[in-house]
Amino acid sequence: MEIFDSLGRIMLLRRLRQQKLNTSQIIGLTAALMILATGLLVCGLTYSHLSSQLRTTSIDDSTRQLRQLSVALTPSLLRQDRISLNLTLNDWDSGNAIDGIRVLDTEQQILAERGQEQTGSQKISVPVLQDAKNIGLIISFANTATATQLSQRYFSIGLIASSVLALLGALIAYQFGERHSYYTRRLQQQMLLWQQGEDLTLPTKPRDADNLALHLTLEKIARRESQKRAMDVALGQFMSNSDSPYPDPLKYYDAALLFIEIQDLEILQNRLSASELTQTLNQYHRLLSQAAKLYNGKVDRYLGDGVVMMFGIPNNDRNASLHCLYAARLFSGLVNYLREHDSPLLALEFHIAAHWGPVLMAPLQEDNHTQCNLIGDTVHWASHLASQSESERILVSHTLAEHIDNNLGIEWHEGPIASDLHGREQSTYWLKKLPDKNESLIQRQITHITSMAENV
Repeated sequence: MEIFDSLGRIMLLRRLRQQKLNTSQIIGLTAALMILATGLLVCGLTYSHLSSQLRTTSIDDSTRQLRQLSVALTPSLLRQDRISLNLTLNDWDSGNAIDGIRVLDTEQQILAERGQEQTGSQKISVPVLQDAKNIGLIISFANTATATQLSQRYFSIGLIASSVLALLGALIAYQFGERHSYYTRRLQQQMLLWQQGEDLTLPTKPRDADNLALHLTLEKIARRESQKRAMDVALGQFMSNSDSPYPDPLKYYDAALLFIEIQDLEILQNRLSASELTQTLNQYHRLLSQAAKLYNGKVDRYLGDGVVMMFGIPNNDRNASLHCLYAARLFSGLVNYLREHDSPLLALEFHIAAHWGPVLMAPLQEDNHTQCNLIGDTVHWASHLASQSESERILVSHTLAEHIDNNLGIEWHEGPIASDLHGREQSTYWLKKLPDKNESLIQRQITHITSMAENV
């Protein structure tokens, strides 16, 4: 049993050594040690001073008593009367201040004696004088044990008081430190969870000013992080979730691209909460999906600050350019309709541009799914045109306009001259008006889509 007890104690000591003190415990322990060290210093100085003072007082009292005794012993010393000297010593009441007394003659011979010298006694010598002539000597052994005991008693009381104050100081310092470090420890735990992919959640708001300032700053960061995550989730809907639908991903495909740039996206992140931002983008995603679906296109991905819609891939739609233009007009009409009819949906501004050209579909493996990344000048050019576009208007590249039959009756306005990646100037066109037949169809589609949204 003793072996098991010893092993248990050893294991407990090892666990205690492995445990690290937190900041609050270190602060409390430091405060206790400082108070205890100060108390020990004060108690030590007090003990030394009090002991010295009490010993001095005791010796002075004993010396005064011996001088009085010397006066009483003078006649007996002159006669060398030992009996009288002993009787006088026995009758003399010195209390506990003196352990022993000896009366000596001029030849240092003991004439009378009472008591014995004790360990730690202080030796005091008082000469006996008669007419300024030395006729004897009184030697006493003063008892200083009382002074020492009294000093030790006060020293013990001081130690107890210092220990109590050290304990109270440690508890108070621990509580103050805990108010500060508890928030820091909880924050560290939340940061580790955030690093592992969870949402950034802050601890309860602290009371101390330093941590409160930090908390308020982190609240802003957490709010932005939450909005960023919400936006990533919302914009993730704009990514095509199907595995690679292309017969040969590593190949250039001719396609019509519709680039819809969302304006003031960063301002929206600061204005809206995460849920409001997600809800708003979800509603616009439904509008984009409806427009793409009606014209054989698809919302392919979110890129930069805009959304890419693709037409003509992978089914080689001969009317991909025209369908791209119709989808752009439909989406623009939906946005204008909602704005004009006081829809509860938050009105966003969009810059819309359409372009035609080759794009390379580069496959990327992610989470057991193959996604195709759009590569090529066409994507960049569509994005560049969208940045040159204006709200409630559709900007079309010269290349896409060439793929649309001039006999369809589509009306254009001259657009701004833009430079491509090679520095060559390219003409662009604003869509002015579609043929009445197509405009009428798009208006009916707008009415149908918005009525469906209202019913939902």
